Amino acid sequence: ARASARAGSETMGATEGDVIARGFGHLLFSQVSSRLVTFLLNVLVVRRLPPDVYGVAVIQYHLITTTILTFAREGVRRACLRGVQLGGKRGPDLKSIVPLSWLCVPQGLAWSLIVCSTVLAFSGDGVGVRDGSYRVGVLLHGAAAVIETLSEPAYITSTCLLVFKLQLTVETVASLARCFATLIFLRPSLGVPPLVAFGLSAVVYSTTTTLGYWAYFVSRGEAKGMARWEHVTLRSAKRADPELASAYRSFSLQAIEKHVLGEGEKFAMAAFRPTYDQGVYGLVNNLGSVVVRTCLQPFEQAIFTAFSMSSAARRGSGRQVQADLLATVLRLAVLFALIALAFGPSHSFAVLWASYGSGWAQTEAPRILSVYCAYIGSMALNGVAEAFMHATADAGALRGINYSLVAFSALHSVTSVILVRSSGTSGLVAAGCVSMLLRVGYCTWYARGYFREASFPLSSVLPTPVGLASLAACAALSRASERYQLPDPGAAALRDVVGHLGLGCLVGMGLLGVLYKTERKLVSSLADLRRTAKKAD
Repeated sequence: ARASARAGSETMGATEGDVIARGFGHLLFSQVSSRLVTFLLNVLVVRRLPPDVYGVAVIQYHLITTTILTFAREGVRRACLRGVQLGGKRGPDLKSIVPLSWLCVPQGLAWSLIVCSTVLAFSGDGVGVRDGSYRVGVLLHGAAAVIETLSEPAYITSTCLLVFKLQLTVETVASLARCFATLIFLRPSLGVPPLVAFGLSAVVYSTTTTLGYWAYFVSRGEAKGMARWEHVTLRSAKRADPELASAYRSFSLQAIEKHVLGEGEKFAMAAFRPTYDQGVYGLVNNLGSVVVRTCLQPFEQAIFTAFSMSSAARRGSGRQVQADLLATVLRLAVLFALIALAFGPSHSFAVLWASYGSGWAQTEAPRILSVYCAYIGSMALNGVAEAFMHATADAGALRGINYSLVAFSALHSVTSVILVRSSGTSGLVAAGCVSMLLRVGYCTWYARGYFREASFPLSSVLPTPVGLASLAACAALSRASERYQLPDPGAAALRDVVGHLGLGCLVGMGLLGVLYKTERKLVSSLADLRRTAKKAD
């Protein structure tokens, strides 16, 4: 019996690893392609636009879209994922999930009206207000968010069925469409105001996303059943499973709280800093988030999907399988954070100089990007830890998480306001680091309680002593290279910047070689995940 239980737990562990490996692989490719294209677009856009206009587009308009979409769909998304058991039982599962997924649409419409009305009521006399382009841009972003919620029933269903390749295709095509649309609308010959151009490109993105997801189910002959009149009018949603409805309410509250925490810096920038500073911060945030959004978001989503769809079956020896898997992904996140700290600060100026030109490199952006590297590390740890916590928490734990997020939100808001006024944009990023680390501490406390019947030492997530020493040596070498090759940033030349970045690449490759030799356990665990994914395919 024990052997059978052990075999069963190992099978479940392999299945979880399969979901993480396959999900991360497909979503990573999607994020890499879409984010890198978006990054290249941002480089072209930043070189064309003044910082104040760019600040409105990447801070204020971004907040409009993310606020509407997060409030409208995040709770529904996670509740539906929690309602599916690993293995993809299509019939009974989707009968309860599809009706609830349509709730995103009326919620998106309501939040769009609320958010856009609030923004326009407090628009003041900023960029684009007098010529009306700011107002048009706000309305276009609100409309784009509503259009995107129409894709949610198809998106949620594809996620529950683990059709990650569909997300890869749709996200890539939609991002490319938005990139080309932005470049076209910004052409001087068209005479479209920049803020309106950003709004039009947002509509192109949301329309492409919605058409892409629904086209998949139309081709399979399943769209008609998913878009039945009783689903669209929400009559069938009233008969949703009580546990599913309870999870939806809990996750919706969490989504609001996490949004305030995750976007608190941007809210503070929009409220207390001029649009020029918003542009500088937006530049740094977009550059830093290329790595975060590309690597961490798909990883977090795959972790949440794997643990949420199998947590109900986890008891006894199965907890140890979960503990080992969590230790592996956390160790990977710790290494990511330490690498960002080792190389980021000493290469911030050179990266900005090479990407956006000497003009932007002479601003406050390099110093802000240096601090942002610590923020990237804290986001890596927090994202992985919270994905596991939210996936495995029961109803009581979810209530505790909600209470903690309220406290963290309040603390983060107060800290952000204080530091942005005293230390400017750098203080704002520092406030985000503090908030993330506090949340990591809470997740650690939860994990210790969850694994009280299993072995989960915190030392298991730390690199080896040789790995830590190598990271410290790389940080020292990178700093020395910057001081030697770029002693005067104002007089930096192309040869100096290329030399510094080239040396950094060589040092980085050497570090990866050392880590490959010293982190044998981590490499072996990742190889196992890859093998299970290949077998499943």
